[in-house]
Amino acid sequence: MKEAMTNKTKTISLQARFAGILAALGIACALLLTGCASGATQANDPQTLNRQYMANVNQIMEEIDAEMTEFATIIKDGEVVSLSTQLANINNSVDKLKDLSVPDDMKDIQSDYVKGVEELQSAFAAYVALYEDVKAPENGKFDYGTYGSRLDDVRSHYEAGIEAIQNADQKASDA
Repeated sequence: MKEAMTNKTKTISLQARFAGILAALGIACALLLTGCASGATQANDPQTLNRQYMANVNQIMEEIDAEMTEFATIIKDGEVVSLSTQLANINNSVDKLKDLSVPDDMKDIQSDYVKGVEELQSAFAAYVALYEDVKAPENGKFDYGTYGSRLDDVRSHYEAGIEAIQNADQKASDA
């Protein structure tokens, strides 16, 4: 009888352990699901979306900065073909910025960034056109009477671009 009772106790003990393991697994699954739901909620959190957006903007702006630095180097070297290629690289980065998914809180900032890079894009395109016209004018001779006004146009776009980007940066730091 004592042996039967010991076997029964062992069976109950195994059942209790098994039930305990199942309960622990159930709790663990519930916690994991809650954690996943919390992570999904956090991914859609406005602050998280804003940080992700700004990280993307910073990456693209670093690309544009590097491309502008390369552009300046190419100008120094006087390579017309390289200028056009570098302008295409800048244009691609501007398109990346325009294509970003923008959180509602950041739409005003995005507008300033896009305005800024579009102004810079216009400045570089105008500079390439001016440079090409000086180096290889279509009619064989460049009209230097327009040089100053065209250079002023480049400068105007460049300054407007820098100002818009600075405004966007200020709004981003205030957000």
